[in-house]
Amino acid sequence: MSVRAAVRPVLEARLVGATVTARRVSGYRGTGFREQIYTSPFRQFSITPVAHKKAVKSSKSAKYDAEQQDIEVIVYNPQSFKSSCDEILTDLKSQIQEARMGRGDLKTLNSLKIQVGKHKIVLENLGQVSLRSGRHIVVSVYDPETVKAVSAGILAANLNMNPQIDPSNPQTLLIPVPPPTRESRETTVKSIKSLIDAAQKSVQHRSIHQERTKAMAAVKLMKQASYSKDMTMKLESQIEKINKEYLAKFSKLQDEATQAIMRS
Repeated sequence: MSVRAAVRPVLEARLVGATVTARRVSGYRGTGFREQIYTSPFRQFSITPVAHKKAVKSSKSAKYDAEQQDIEVIVYNPQSFKSSCDEILTDLKSQIQEARMGRGDLKTLNSLKIQVGKHKIVLENLGQVSLRSGRHIVVSVYDPETVKAVSAGILAANLNMNPQIDPSNPQTLLIPVPPPTRESRETTVKSIKSLIDAAQKSVQHRSIHQERTKAMAAVKLMKQASYSKDMTMKLESQIEKINKEYLAKFSKLQDEATQAIMRS
């Protein structure tokens, strides 16, 4: 009676730096293929299968052992999801501040077409538009010969803007920011709502939805790598908790911005 060989995997773990890493066997050694499935900034331990043979290998088991290849699987860290949410929230606050200060007016001015002689030229090619202390829009005209044309073009656009030449610099136009009306306030509120919706749910730009999808995909890979059910369920729970926390922060930010705008 022939002796059938068996291969018994033994898991070895070690702490490395500050990231938890695990390796398991899969793939084909002959191809030289190696895949990085995920990365994480947490404490790392490597789990490397070591084959111990019993008696003599059969041809089947020897072939199986020769085809083994390590694939690195790394434990997902929910703190990376939280860091991404923090970055999105910071960017959102900046965008809301710009909307409240009238950056929309700057974009409108930059795209305004000005009649210069026989040609219409976009204002951003004639001068630099900026905001000064939230009270004045400043247009620094490049060519002194086009200052009057720029001023006339802004007046003719019916934007409720009255450009005035800066006494200290004849190439600079000062435009007092129009006092907010109910209509302009409502427009700003709608603009802020659109910014918050995009930060929460956009699939085209970076959003909470996108980052949550990436986090859940990382946990799914861990399931496929046979990590314990308790571990993956705990990670999913942490991700959902962070997701709800930041959606609540976005909602609060929207309420506060809306109230401030309507009171101004």
